[in-house]
Amino acid sequence: MKSKATASRRARAGRIGRRETGARADRPRRQGAQSRLRILEATFELAHELGYQGTSISKVVERSGLPASSVYWHFADKDALFAAMIEHSFEQWRAALPKWTSPAKDGFRRDELKARIRSAIASIATNPEFWRLGLLLSLQRQPVEPRARLLFKEIRRRVIANMASFWKHVLPRGHERRAPGLPDLLARFTMATADGLFVAAQIDSDCDYDRFADLLADMLESAAARLG
Repeated sequence: MKSKATASRRARAGRIGRRETGARADRPRRQGAQSRLRILEATFELAHELGYQGTSISKVVERSGLPASSVYWHFADKDALFAAMIEHSFEQWRAALPKWTSPAKDGFRRDELKARIRSAIASIATNPEFWRLGLLLSLQRQPVEPRARLLFKEIRRRVIANMASFWKHVLPRGHERRAPGLPDLLARFTMATADGLFVAAQIDSDCDYDRFADLLADMLESAAARLG
């Protein structure tokens, strides 16, 4: 009995020891993730205030309260830092992004379109960081394009491609012959309108996003019916 009790205590001690060892091993990873997030948040604040050119690693160090070695541990340079910030903000936005998949067979095109555009505009309104940062980078021309701006443009191309795929499925047969490139045109117009709505919302916060979405859906449906 005594040997069994001793063995049981040793087994419990071993399990506890392994948990404690695992917790100690996880602690540096958690601390590293927290430091990385602090750096990204500080960079975003500075970019919003000072733009790409005005934001420097030294200012990020000062704003984040972390040593320069910590910043360079996570990011090779400012361009890599901005690219990571684009990816981070995009992941947050993508969680609320609607899926521009083919509509249900028994669904009405305008209703499907209205629901997707409402969701898309709402996602921009509730997660504006990706849009704000991307437009900021796009408007500040550099002699050499930063990786962050190229990444933002690539993400936009993927979103536009998803929207264009939706239109290819819902437009009537023969639209390729009657109106070549129409799905891409409608998708790009939707994206351009979203850009404008985002800028307008920064100037005038009293925006009725649902009415804007419905109006845009009507315009797109009218253009699709006339051209497709």
